[in-house]
Amino acid sequence: MKVVPTISDEIPKYITVLVVAILVFVFMSPIVVLWERNFNIEISSLSLLLESFVLSIITSFLSSLLIFVFSIPVAFYLATLRCLPRKIIETVVMIPVILSPSATGSLILLFFARNPVGSILNRVLGILNDPKGIIIAQFAIGYPIAVLFYTALFSSIPRVYEEVALEAGLSRLEYLYRVLLPMTKGQVLLGLILVYARVFADFGASLVVGGGIRGKTWTLPIYIYMTTQYGDITILSLTLILYLLVTLALLYALHTVREIASSPV
Repeated sequence: MKVVPTISDEIPKYITVLVVAILVFVFMSPIVVLWERNFNIEISSLSLLLESFVLSIITSFLSSLLIFVFSIPVAFYLATLRCLPRKIIETVVMIPVILSPSATGSLILLFFARNPVGSILNRVLGILNDPKGIIIAQFAIGYPIAVLFYTALFSSIPRVYEEVALEAGLSRLEYLYRVLLPMTKGQVLLGLILVYARVFADFGASLVVGGGIRGKTWTLPIYIYMTTQYGDITILSLTLILYLLVTLALLYALHTVREIASSPV
């Protein structure tokens, strides 16, 4: 017997179409602005935009690389723990997720400005008000996400693989890097893209630790904020279009990697 859909059955579809339509109109706003202004953009305004964009690309790449290196062993260790020890470690690691990025950045700022150990590191390495500070701020923002993602991933792998590897003479560390990571490389790459997308978008922590110095520590999100407050709406619209293109590229990479990771070998 064929079921005839009622109007109430179609409500979720109508709501979905409405939400998507509204979002499309919102995302098209920068193009509308440029169209109204005949794409009249001053070339001199593009240099600072390019510098901010390149800085975001570089710092996000380096912070994501550091996050990957330091999150994998921690996640692997957490996946082997149970109950109280795991909850305690996860709670400490996940604090920056609950805190606002500006609060996380302020904690980092106080550490390097007032803490004796942090002050020495800052004098030696020159972290505050420098791109190196942005990398550390992005690390603090993205690290908990990576640990949470990879812990869940490693916890989902049957322990029989580890037992076989140990019986074959591999150490647990060798099992991690020679067996587990190659076996889950698609999901690992998926997590890395998620982390990169998150640290690329960081604003609050990077502004506080990096100082928001024009031409030195303006990442793309900081540039958008400063342009919104004091800049030209035309260059702002162009910046937003650039950011949306980066977002689409990352989303495409996410979908592609997810399909590859979920496809049978």
